Amino acid sequence: MIRMLKNWIAEHKYSYVMLYYIVYLVVFFTLDFTMQPKYIIDCKWDDYIPFNEYFLIPYSLWFLFFVGVPALYMVLDKYDFQQLWFCMFTGTVICFICYIVVPNGINLRVDVPDRNIFCFLLNHFLWKVDAAVNVCPSLHVSTSVAMALITFKSHWFAEKKKYFIEKGLSSKAVGITLLKWAIILMMILICISTMFVKQHSVVDVICGTLVSVVLYFFTYHTNWRRIFNHGKLKVLL
Repeated sequence: MIRMLKNWIAEHKYSYVMLYYIVYLVVFFTLDFTMQPKYIIDCKWDDYIPFNEYFLIPYSLWFLFFVGVPALYMVLDKYDFQQLWFCMFTGTVICFICYIVVPNGINLRVDVPDRNIFCFLLNHFLWKVDAAVNVCPSLHVSTSVAMALITFKSHWFAEKKKYFIEKGLSSKAVGITLLKWAIILMMILICISTMFVKQHSVVDVICGTLVSVVLYFFTYHTNWRRIFNHGKLKVLL
């Protein structure tokens, strides 16, 4: 199994870009534990959003989708994979730069008793591991919006649907469409969850969305690949 994986990676060198996750984790936790917020993000809209611990479910699923969706595209379609990692990973870099230039945080968290497993996990895990700093733009949101937009535009989903329709396999075409929209809707739900678990302000969500929307147009309307056409980075193409 390990040999098969090594052989696959050797034949698909563009998958090396997944090593960025190591860089991401190092930078994220370094900033999380060292940066002190100078600006508290808040707006009146946050007061209209009630705390709801059950949104911890979609919020936590982000950790699976953050790696799982790129890994899925890496196997299914090289073009979609490259579009996704450029849009999503570039967005995380922009977010990190924002945190360094404009150190920010939130003061939205509420005191809740451990009335159920979700409150317990929020009190003793999420809110302790994920500090209330470096929130704007939201990484949860920027990455989720990137995954939703690339999935909406996906070359693989479009080609698969067309193939099944041409073969008269309408049920499989419907299944592909449902899978596509399931991913998109989950990304939207994750974005919403960040506000209900009081991990992000509406401002963070808007800014995180804008980061990926701008990068989405840049990804599909510029020849960004020429940046990697020279030197060792060419292996990623």
